[in-house]
Amino acid sequence: MKFNSILIFLFLFSGCVYSRSEINKSNLSNDDLKKINLANIYLEYGKDNKEAIKLTKPYIKNNDNIFARYIYASALARYDLKTSLEMLKTLTNEEYPYAMETYGKKRTCKLNKYKNACLKYGYDKLLSQTYLDWRKIDPSEQYNEFYQQFLDTPWDERINKEHTWFNPKIDKLLRQCANDNVFQCANELQNGLYFINKRTPEQEKDYQYYRKLAKKILINADNLYLKIDYMDRCFDKSKYRDNDICLTKNESYTMLTNLAKKGDLSGYHTLSFLLYKDIYDFSFPRYVLYPKLLSSSKLKDIFDNALKLNNGVGWSYKKKNYNIEPWEKLHNDESLSGFFNKVNKLDSE
Repeated sequence: MKFNSILIFLFLFSGCVYSRSEINKSNLSNDDLKKINLANIYLEYGKDNKEAIKLTKPYIKNNDNIFARYIYASALARYDLKTSLEMLKTLTNEEYPYAMETYGKKRTCKLNKYKNACLKYGYDKLLSQTYLDWRKIDPSEQYNEFYQQFLDTPWDERINKEHTWFNPKIDKLLRQCANDNVFQCANELQNGLYFINKRTPEQEKDYQYYRKLAKKILINADNLYLKIDYMDRCFDKSKYRDNDICLTKNESYTMLTNLAKKGDLSGYHTLSFLLYKDIYDFSFPRYVLYPKLLSSSKLKDIFDNALKLNNGVGWSYKKKNYNIEPWEKLHNDESLSGFFNKVNKLDSE
C-alpha cells in the first residue's frame, strides 16, 4: 500500500506539534544559537558529551528549544541513560524525527501515539514521513517543495516516453527549484543536458545557463551543508569528469571565504582539505573546538583567517540523529557497567 501522509496524520494526529511560525519565533539570541550549534559540533566531531551537556543545559527547561533538548538528551545517554530515554520519549511524542530515530523502532512503536501507525504503515514509513513533515516547518532544513517532489518521483516516472529528457512535469519542477537557487536542481538540469549529443540552440542555451547557475550557487555558498566531496575529482585529472561542476582555484578560494562567512562547518572542512591537502594534518572542526592543539603551522594561519572571516557568526553543522546504542550496551552489560559507571563519575566531576 502506498504511504499516504494525509491519511495517516489525519487519522492519528491532530497535526504537527510545532508550526513554521513557532519554529521561527525563537526566544534565543544569536549567542544562544551559537552555543547550541557548538554543542552539536562537540558531540559530532569532538565526541565530547560532557561539553555538549554543559552548553545545552541552560536551554532545556524551555520546551521550545527542541534542538537543544535533543542534543542534551543524546549526550546525556553516556551518564544517565534513564533520564536520556525519558527526554527522548518526550521529544518523540512531539514528533521530532531525530529523537524518534535515536529512541528507536521498538520503543517508538510501543508509544500510544504511534502504535497504529507502526502496525498499518510500518516504522520506516512513519519515520520518513515525520522527517518530511519536520523539514517543511524547520527553516534550518532548507526544504524545497519542488525538489522534494522530484526526489519522491521514481526514476522511471521522471523521464519522457522517448527516454530523451525529463517529462514535462519533472522538467517544470526542476526549473522552478533551480530558480529557487537550489544547487541540486540546477545541477540535474545541466547534467541531463550535457549528455544530449546534439543539443539544439535552445538546449545549448539552457545548458550554459544552468551550468553557470550551479557554479554561482556553489561559489556564493548559497546552500549550506552541500555534499561537495565530488569536487575531489576536480583536483585530480585522472578522476575529472566534464559534467561535474568544477571551480577554478580562484573560484574555490572565493567559495571557501563565503563558507567561512556563513559558518558552514562541514563545507569549509571539505573544501579546505581539498585545497590544502598537502598540509592538512589537523581537521578544521577540531580546530574550532580545540584551537590550542594546533600550535604553529601554515594551516593554523589559514584556520585563524577563517575564524576572522566568520566574524562571530558562529559555525553550524547539519542536524543528524545520534546513536545511543553503544551507551545502552555499556550501561546494560553487568560485567562492564560497574567499571563504566565509575569512569563516568570521574569524567563528570
